Amino acid sequence: MEIRNFEISIMSFDPNKTTKLLFTCLDWRLHPAIVDYFAKEDIACDMCITAGSLKGLLDPATQDFFLKQIETSKNLHHCQEVILTMHMDCGAYGGSAAFDGVEEEIACYKNELKRAKQTIGAKFSDLTITTWMINLKNQEGKWQINPQTVNL
Repeated sequence: MEIRNFEISIMSFDPNKTTKLLFTCLDWRLHPAIVDYFAKEDIACDMCITAGSLKGLLDPATQDFFLKQIETSKNLHHCQEVILTMHMDCGAYGGSAAFDGVEEEIACYKNELKRAKQTIGAKFSDLTITTWMINLKNQEGKWQINPQTVNL
């Protein structure tokens, strides 16, 4: 059996860095590109990664759990901003095939972003909340992302 050595870096709170909490989908096509994107931008992010990104936050049965994640990020890492993302062709929403076109798909995801922003804002009025749409593109067998902020 081969034993490999792994380097582990421990991140502690850095008072000079603004921490954000990123809600994103677990879709493998997003990773590691989304992590690389935020690392390149030197953004310290806690991450809440679940199927459909915001589905659990918007579901009354699981909403408290997701709001607790925000509270935990605030308490442990002094989170000051929540980044909400939705991505095109999200399987948790049935993928692009579930919509009658790109416009309908985008409208659905923008509505989810708006609802999530309102839900978080009602409980955490001190947090900045930004909303992002992520386009996916397969380029030479490697998935690329194109995150764009959405003003709601």
